[in-house]
Amino acid sequence: MNENVKKENLAQPLSLKERVHFLDIVRGFAMLGIIIVNYFLIVDSMKGFDMNSNDLVHSLVSTFAEGKFITLFSFLFGVGFMIFMDRAVQRVEHPRKLFARRLIILFCIGLLHITFIWVGDILTFYAVAGFLLLAFYARTPKTILRWIIALISMQFLASIFMMIYNAMRTASLNMPTYFDFTLTSHTSLTYWDSLVARWADMGVMAASSFSTVYSMFLMFLIGMYFVKMDFFTNMETKQSIWKRIWFISLGAFILTQLSTMLNTLISSENTFLMELFMILAQQGNLTGSMFYMSSLAMLFMYVPALRKALMVFTKVGRMSLTCYLLHSIIGTVLLLPYGFGFASSIKPMGTLTLSIAVYVVLVIFASLWLKRFKIGPMESIWRKLTYGKVNRASKTIPTTLVQPLNSDFRQ
Repeated sequence: MNENVKKENLAQPLSLKERVHFLDIVRGFAMLGIIIVNYFLIVDSMKGFDMNSNDLVHSLVSTFAEGKFITLFSFLFGVGFMIFMDRAVQRVEHPRKLFARRLIILFCIGLLHITFIWVGDILTFYAVAGFLLLAFYARTPKTILRWIIALISMQFLASIFMMIYNAMRTASLNMPTYFDFTLTSHTSLTYWDSLVARWADMGVMAASSFSTVYSMFLMFLIGMYFVKMDFFTNMETKQSIWKRIWFISLGAFILTQLSTMLNTLISSENTFLMELFMILAQQGNLTGSMFYMSSLAMLFMYVPALRKALMVFTKVGRMSLTCYLLHSIIGTVLLLPYGFGFASSIKPMGTLTLSIAVYVVLVIFASLWLKRFKIGPMESIWRKLTYGKVNRASKTIPTTLVQPLNSDFRQ
């Protein structure tokens, strides 16, 4: 009994010296994109979604940011799952139970986030989809790769079957391309009204969340695959692999972006070609996230002069949960009617500027916090609820038991 308790206490997260700078860079970079996209979502929902907007800033955000950074964050969740489980397996009797407890706590944090802050929560979705990963931890890389290919193929086939089905229906020609979607919690004049409205909005969003969870799970598996293939271990010795990843993701990203552009140029009467290009464009989130991640890897490995600049992202990356919740609080207070209500008058350039300004504030806050503490406040709460009382003796774990992803990238 005492031995099991001791193993449980030793199952602590990777120490500061075992962290991988590159993954923190990617996580911090993804957080910047999430802030930009979320703030534009809040503003657009307040003003009404204008699908025909010709504003350059709005178009750039929609093309190069929307959907891609949340997908990248999902990839990192899969990476984090493998790191967590690899360490827990060595130190606890029931690592899956430990991870399940971690997910339940994340789900509860997400519920609190929805109730008191903002309906656009991703934590609850991550927690729900995360349980599926438990069935894949012990699988071989080849098995996981087969699942990835199968899931991507099913996405394509489902879209193609739907396209054929619509083409066979005469009534489908009169169906609108877009549907009206409003968030009543974003238009509530008082905070108390928004509490009730948020859950009404969440009910609508949850009812149509299958594709969201499906895409998240797919990216979780891709993240797991990268760890199982040791792509993040001694990255400088795997430059040829990362080159191939970058070139493949670049080509795929260009293809999906061209499909998006061509879809806007095709006559609305040619519904077959429009839907065909739309099917390709739907993979833009996956290809974009992989292109951004691999581009950061190339810069990190091949341009040493930029490493110091890229390290700015690590502060927010190490406190991603805290910063995610803070960006929601700041954004809703500044933009929604029960706060300062800037969303009704702010321009796209102003929304972008506000997003970057909030990110800078988060970088400063995270930098100051990490000078005094090892982890962020929400990360500390999540850790303590997951692992229980911290055992200081865990710092003396022999280094042979610890498998950092890259000794050259540690703090």
